[in-house]
Amino acid sequence: MAAKKTRSDRRAMVVGAAGGLGVHLVSTLSKAGWEVVAVDRRELAQTGRESLIEGDATISWHQIEGNDEGVRELMAGCQAMINAAATVNISEPYRALAMDNVELPRQLYLHAREAGVEHFVQISCASVYDGERGVRTEASAVDPYNDYERTKIEAERELEALRAGADGPALTILRPGLLYGPGCTEMSAGLVTLVAILRDLASYLPGLRGGPRTNWCHAADVASAVMVVLTHPEGRDKTLNVGDDTALSFGEVLTSIAEAYGIDLGPSVPMPTVTFWAMVSPLIDNDFAFGRMRGLLRLLWKRIQREHKLDSPLRPRLDRNALFYVREDAVMVSEKLRQMGWAPACKDFRQGIVPTVRWYQQAGWVPRFDTEALQERRDGRVGGQYTFEERVSGELEGSRRVTEVNATLVVTLEQWPTPPLRHEGCVEGTISIAGLALEAPLQGTVVLDYSPLPKMRYEFGFKDDEGRAHRLHFSREMTLPHPLCSWSTGHGELIDQWGDGLGRVKLSDQGATKPRAWLGVRA
Repeated sequence: MAAKKTRSDRRAMVVGAAGGLGVHLVSTLSKAGWEVVAVDRRELAQTGRESLIEGDATISWHQIEGNDEGVRELMAGCQAMINAAATVNISEPYRALAMDNVELPRQLYLHAREAGVEHFVQISCASVYDGERGVRTEASAVDPYNDYERTKIEAERELEALRAGADGPALTILRPGLLYGPGCTEMSAGLVTLVAILRDLASYLPGLRGGPRTNWCHAADVASAVMVVLTHPEGRDKTLNVGDDTALSFGEVLTSIAEAYGIDLGPSVPMPTVTFWAMVSPLIDNDFAFGRMRGLLRLLWKRIQREHKLDSPLRPRLDRNALFYVREDAVMVSEKLRQMGWAPACKDFRQGIVPTVRWYQQAGWVPRFDTEALQERRDGRVGGQYTFEERVSGELEGSRRVTEVNATLVVTLEQWPTPPLRHEGCVEGTISIAGLALEAPLQGTVVLDYSPLPKMRYEFGFKDDEGRAHRLHFSREMTLPHPLCSWSTGHGELIDQWGDGLGRVKLSDQGATKPRAWLGVRA
């Protein structure tokens, strides 16, 4: 009868241990009773991920390059070797990626063979599959789209050749879907910063729907998959997909991130179509224009970090190669792994992204947009707000009839209006539209510009009497030679929950409530 393994009998090395995936691997192995040799070129304290390690004295940390000769000595007595180290950048050329993504796995496998390691697990990626195929199994053809994917496939082939050529550790290759989770700084993390940038520019955002579908993978679920292949007899010498249960459209992913921030969204609008991508392709292919867009995103993110006092390793990414991931379906099947008893704890991206964003906020990596945080920012930035009330009435001119519209708007600007500064604020109140909504609460944003005469743009959302979301936007602008008359009337559009226009709206101030917001006084 075989002796029961003690904690010291189960020893594993994790390379890339301080990374977004690595910390989940280390924590999961340690909690399962493994002694963990954690190797990374960085100190854990430098990454801001210390809170994710829930282990004990069975974890030993070693700051050392993965290709250092000392790694082989640390492997002594290890039954398993898990390589989670990689340079993840889909815009970098092959030569900048090959050392970490191809040469390092090869060297680690050779060291593992010399040290008598029984099982080698390589973390690859699921984006290596043929992009023209919507559903992807392990039997699907691979067709890397960029140099990052090419290095991951080349590493797989190098390791398979080493495994076939001589006695060595059993080889398991895991191909996770798009990774996300606390501590992760790639893939979904770029989208998290993008939503924050959009929210900072416009505090009222629409929901999104449609777009290509894909399923994601929480970092903790990759760690649990590693545990399964290390302990299941069928887990050796296999290539296995790892992904959650729910394929979401790209629009649903962005909407889920916004909701995880606690942002109140307006009616859903459709994602850009193939026609849109055809229109913007010339801009994307223009190096100067594309570089300016990337620079603008970086500047906006720096501004957010400064205003919210963040110290964040996250960066907004605008990559040509990334656009490939939002044009085609990429639904991954993980049936082989499930047959071994594995199942994702986060079965849906919408389930896992909420605690992920909360962790980012607690770590000071992304901003908070809740009411308390907004008030804190305002209190620290301005000495007083300017609030006034407007009552407007008018007509909604649809395809078949003209409908009466009445609204009471309470507008709050962040400070006393001062030309020529641009002022932002919020609007609350109620709206009534005959046959659609009666005294429905509304909430949204206002922007007051001077260019050089004042122009004020309103955008707010509300729900009709049947609970369906709608969005109304309109603007008023002072023009010559009749500045007061032109300012008293605004024009806009009402949009339904599907993003379709229901008609044009014309609204005018009611009598004594006419504000002169551009002067900071009331008529």
